[in-house]
Amino acid sequence: MTEEKKKKNIFLKVLKKVKISHLIFLSILLAGNSYAWFVYISTVSTEVDVHVRSWKIDINDGDDAVVNYVDVVVDDAYPGMTTYTHDIEANNYGEMEASVNYVILSANIMGDEYITTQGRENMGAQPVATDLTSAQLENKLENDYPFKIELTLSSSTIAAENGTATYNVTVSWPYESGDDAEDTYWGNRAYTFKQNNPDDPCISIIIKIYIQQATS
Repeated sequence: MTEEKKKKNIFLKVLKKVKISHLIFLSILLAGNSYAWFVYISTVSTEVDVHVRSWKIDINDGDDAVVNYVDVVVDDAYPGMTTYTHDIEANNYGEMEASVNYVILSANIMGDEYITTQGRENMGAQPVATDLTSAQLENKLENDYPFKIELTLSSSTIAAENGTATYNVTVSWPYESGDDAEDTYWGNRAYTFKQNNPDDPCISIIIKIYIQQATS
């Protein structure tokens, strides 16, 4: 028997042992996995939204304090998500120097809600003993999670006559944050949260920016 015939006989023996049902099951499995992957890559493409009244804040002589609210909304958080960054520019066209500050009013991290002392004051309510200050919550957002929400202000003062300050919001979650246990814990928690609350964002933060021109 030639070598070619031997290979053909072996192939036929193997083929006889493979049932049609096995092939059908394999086809369904592959199709299902392909569909799941398609759904996954289709739903994570727009995971971050930031809502503001204006990306550019201008102040002129005689203006009252200018207040702007920034809502950072992270719909779907996961390791390796696209880093989001955006600037809000504040310009001072007046003849006097202006001060610019911000406070975090509240944050919701996958169902864990925080309202800061400044947040309650902004609502006309009294802070409670468990409230964090804006600075404490900002530190928590930057250091207590594998994902990072960073808020930076280029300067706390804006020079007179065309001075500018920039407020930056960055949201990131590196594919490997350096702590596999934290990545796994928060990755699983984000998945579970979205399964139970499909219409709610994984992370939402409300920030208040206010600018005041000097009076003298």
